[in-house]
Amino acid sequence: MPGISADIELVRPAFGPTDTVGVEAPREGKLGTITAGLLVQYEDDPLVLYRYGDEDGTVIRSRTAFTLGASLDFSKRFGARLTLPLAYDFPGTEPDFQGDAFGVGDIGVGARAHVWRWGPIDLGAHADVLIPTGTTTAWKGEGNIRGLPGVLVAANYDIFSLRSDTAFMLRGPVDTNADFTLGTELVENAAFVADLWPEHFSLNVGVVSRVGLTTLTSGGAENVAELLAGTDIKPAKDWTVSLTMGRGLTEGYGTTRYRVVAGVTWSHVPKPPPKPEPVVAPITPPVEDLPDSIVIDKVPEPPPPPKEWSATELARLEQDQIVIRDPIQFEFAKDVILPVSLPTLKYVGSIMNAHPDIVHVVIEGHASEEGSYYYNYDLAKKRADAIWRALIEAGVSPTRISTRSMGEVEPKNGGEDETSLAENRRVEFHIVKRLEPGETPPEYKLQIKQPWTGEPETLPAPPPPPPLIGPDGKPVPVGPDGKPLAPPPPPGVDDHTFDDDEDGGKP
Repeated sequence: MPGISADIELVRPAFGPTDTVGVEAPREGKLGTITAGLLVQYEDDPLVLYRYGDEDGTVIRSRTAFTLGASLDFSKRFGARLTLPLAYDFPGTEPDFQGDAFGVGDIGVGARAHVWRWGPIDLGAHADVLIPTGTTTAWKGEGNIRGLPGVLVAANYDIFSLRSDTAFMLRGPVDTNADFTLGTELVENAAFVADLWPEHFSLNVGVVSRVGLTTLTSGGAENVAELLAGTDIKPAKDWTVSLTMGRGLTEGYGTTRYRVVAGVTWSHVPKPPPKPEPVVAPITPPVEDLPDSIVIDKVPEPPPPPKEWSATELARLEQDQIVIRDPIQFEFAKDVILPVSLPTLKYVGSIMNAHPDIVHVVIEGHASEEGSYYYNYDLAKKRADAIWRALIEAGVSPTRISTRSMGEVEPKNGGEDETSLAENRRVEFHIVKRLEPGETPPEYKLQIKQPWTGEPETLPAPPPPPPLIGPDGKPVPVGPDGKPLAPPPPPGVDDHTFDDDEDGGKP
């Protein structure tokens, strides 16, 4: 039937793990992430006939649309997706413009890329192709191939995110025989997202719109916009349920009197294999290099069992780390240290103040893999910074400590249960500079201003280094530079016995 070979759908899901209904988000992916979903829409009056500016009847009274989709991340920068739309239309009052009730839409094949990140700003791009495989006599598909390239931008702050998807629908002219012609369109979708319970519950509000480039300023059926508001709920790991309501802001093709959207998405992130335990092979000299009378048959001794913690010991020095007995606990999804962990941090501070030879320690934050890379990196960094502040409050000079975030890239345990994930949410204290015995510690800055308030504060002076003990169990005298002095000559030996003389320096 002529005049109805046009695709009127306004809300097009992309099925990304962090997308909201109608608005795609730029994101860093994870290699091998698989996402699949189903989106169901009920649209009231998606196509209305107007004559001389007044509503004359309905072409499609209501539509129930289904969209199946899947995506795959080939790397953290690049992913691909596939969508298949279907719809059933309930006819309106204008039989001359009605088409087939049930039909398949045009299959969409696309790719997404994360281009750049600068602080809280993310930049991405996508390119989709709509292949004319749909029912062209039902307002669901078109006879020619279409392109949909776009730019994705997001600004993130704490639990809030502002997202924009600017794209162009590239198509040749499509005459609908209904006083408007479809052509190339500017598509602008935007959303504001509040992640109120990270990884569990979020709210979003946004606008989806499109305008024909030839009718950009004149208005008409080609220029439409619709308001969307909804929520995303994650009832279980890997699963997201979306509920959204929409209402048209303008009159035009594809916009509705009201819209109800429900979707379910499954997104699985593969776990990295656990790191193998290091195997240290004993070093045995080759047998051919040994005398015939020596036979080596030594079995390496097993490593000593870990030292037991005493009741009052909350932290201790182990090689190049300060190891804590109990993990630092925070409020859920925040960087607020719980009171139960403050004694541990004070104990760490007392260790550093008692060992001025520990010149610098890096506080390293780690996260589990339940959220996005950016979210985990940001949260781990904020928690490491909170511990940095707590150590300063415990009397450690800020010149001796710094922070860094490793996010989720170095899991301690590869399991998926809560116990394993809790082990990955951790903080480590790495000693990156420590003096050798006898070296003089630097003068640590004790008169400071608190970086978070600017208030002056005086830190306690570190105790003097412990005395050096010689092989005889007695203290070894040191000079002003902190280095041990040479021992005096043994009794009965003249200091000048070994001075050079005319005989060539012989005694």
